Amino acid sequence: MKRKQRPNVSLLLWLTKEFIILSILSNLVCTALYMAVSWLLTGTPLPASHSSGLGPLLFLIGSTVILGCGLNYRFNQFLTGLAGGLRGVAEGNFSLRLDPRRAGPLAAAYEDFNKMAEELQGVQTLREDFINSFSHEFKTPITAVSGFAELLQEPGLTEEERSQYLQIIAEEAHRLANLANSTLLMSRLESQHSIPEKEPFSLDEQIKRCTILLSSAWEKKRIAFSADLEPVSYVGNEELMRHVWINLLNNAIKFTPAGGEITIRASMDKDWLTVSFTDTGIGMTPEVKQRVFDKFYQGDTSHKKKGNGLGLALVRQIVTLYGGSVEVESAPDMGSTFTVRLPAHTISSESSSEQSALHSLP
Repeated sequence: MKRKQRPNVSLLLWLTKEFIILSILSNLVCTALYMAVSWLLTGTPLPASHSSGLGPLLFLIGSTVILGCGLNYRFNQFLTGLAGGLRGVAEGNFSLRLDPRRAGPLAAAYEDFNKMAEELQGVQTLREDFINSFSHEFKTPITAVSGFAELLQEPGLTEEERSQYLQIIAEEAHRLANLANSTLLMSRLESQHSIPEKEPFSLDEQIKRCTILLSSAWEKKRIAFSADLEPVSYVGNEELMRHVWINLLNNAIKFTPAGGEITIRASMDKDWLTVSFTDTGIGMTPEVKQRVFDKFYQGDTSHKKKGNGLGLALVRQIVTLYGGSVEVESAPDMGSTFTVRLPAHTISSESSSEQSALHSLP
């Protein structure tokens, strides 16, 4: 059912007010003009009641001219203000704001402009933060690789020192490669509208492999892992889904303190496949929670924890391509739960048959 468009009340009120003011002004001007013409023609300033057809004609012409010029001038003032604001934003001044109280009938347009400028300023801030973080993240591993490569050339190194330096170089090179790959993947995903190269694969086994792949990270922090995963044969791009689980696991490990717990659950009904990652980590404030999936955003502004602000943004981008959703429930010092929901129509018929058989067992 279509909603009826409401008239622009502010525009109608402004036009009414301006019309009344300009009508009074034009009446005074036309009366004075008529009296002046009468004086020039007869030598006596006659009142309007003594005129023949000249008075009404002069009044009509004068009123039309004054009303048209007055309205045009006033409206152009508001348009000039809006045009100046747009020009400022085009030149990169995203902090520019217009005063809707001085916008007359264009108050709504001024408010929309302010919202646009505020959003652009937010994007600009995120981009600047990302560039700073990105530069830092790139510079750190490059400096480490260069420095330890030079140390390896020094004579008299023990085998233990040589092995330690090589390990650091390998780790930093891996970190650098991950950063570059994440950036390239995000750029590629933003131009896609569908999932490429779909094939069936075991989703529960994939999650288990991702957990094993990151075992050194969670074992180092003595994090207890538990998993409750239903067997699911999924149809999609296995490499893209791997990024989802790796990034969610990395996030949980990074923000869970030593001795904490991480629980993974996967369940399926006829409409949706649901996978959740629950940790006993530091949790999030409402502000961080609201922006945690934004590209380039990092909740840890101190950058003490390694990251580039792309992991969770990649998760949302990939899940959205699948027609699914990802949400987070969290509170400070209460841990977090990330829940991924994927449509069941991407589950293979083999998995559906297995689930039906399991549910039919007594």
